Amino acid sequence: MARILYGVAGEGFGHTIRSRVVIEQLNKNHKIKVLSSAKSYNYLKKFFDVEKINYFKIIYRSNKAALFLTLLNNTLRLPLILAKGWKTLSIINGFKPDIVITDFEQLAAYSAFFRHIPVISIDNQHIITKGCHKAFPEKHWFDAFLTKLVIKYSIIKADKYFINSFYGCKVKDENTVLIKPLLRKEIINAKTTYKDHILVYQTSKSNKKLLNELQKINEKFIVYGFYENKELGNVILKDFNEREFFDDLSSCKAVIANGGFTLISEALYLKKPVLSIPVKRQFEQMINAIHLERIGYGMFTKETSKEAIEKFINNIPKIRKKLKNYKKYDNNNAFKKISDAVKSLS
Repeated sequence: MARILYGVAGEGFGHTIRSRVVIEQLNKNHKIKVLSSAKSYNYLKKFFDVEKINYFKIIYRSNKAALFLTLLNNTLRLPLILAKGWKTLSIINGFKPDIVITDFEQLAAYSAFFRHIPVISIDNQHIITKGCHKAFPEKHWFDAFLTKLVIKYSIIKADKYFINSFYGCKVKDENTVLIKPLLRKEIINAKTTYKDHILVYQTSKSNKKLLNELQKINEKFIVYGFYENKELGNVILKDFNEREFFDDLSSCKAVIANGGFTLISEALYLKKPVLSIPVKRQFEQMINAIHLERIGYGMFTKETSKEAIEKFINNIPKIRKKLKNYKKYDNNNAFKKISDAVKSLS
């Protein structure tokens, strides 16, 4: 039995959902302490031994990552982050982990790096630095540069990288393994139906234009991400509830989302066409959206508009036909590879 420190990124909810799947599996044979923050902490503490940490926040404006405001906000918060981090480091010392697993969480990864503890990285971000991609438009070079920089210095070094991907690509080195997206058992066991609503999910509340555009379209939309319960004609806003969200996802006729990896992966598994509107300046979301359209399982648009959404709606039957070829799977193959890596490194 290994003592595992498991760090989970608090920004976004996809890391949380995926990490719960892995931690539940590893918990059967190992002792695990989890580090997380924000919404991730509030969710995971219901199930595991979790230590709350501070984290670097991304500030959004009009469906765009505001780089200057993000830098300013995190610079002002840095003393608090460091103070909380120092306290957390003493807890880590007391736990004495044999191995660290990180889902793009920096404190656990840095703690392991300076203590010479083996690290396993399980995320989707590293496909940008470890995967071999076709050429992307040159105009995204700056966002790509920043994203690669963030990835490099977030996780300085891991002994093993497990990269979740819904599209195939070659990897650059032998310590990197491409795996299918890790899925909740609720998704794997779900019965897919097609009712009359389109599910919409937003990473942040900043894309107010989306609500205006949806109200111009003769469809029913159930919208998550604005954290309120309200009806705006054909648009139903819902505060997040995991059970309701799962039901709305498994029964919708299509999905409109940003470019978040986990929701796209779950939607494809349930054979739901996806329209991706990536958060601007989020290069990882842009890559997900481009590949989604390339493989024919959805569409990609940079701008939120009535025209783009209606074009997607008209293409739903064609995309759904393509999705019939999507092969379902379980997590067992990925679990075995991760368990083998834990055993060999601990």
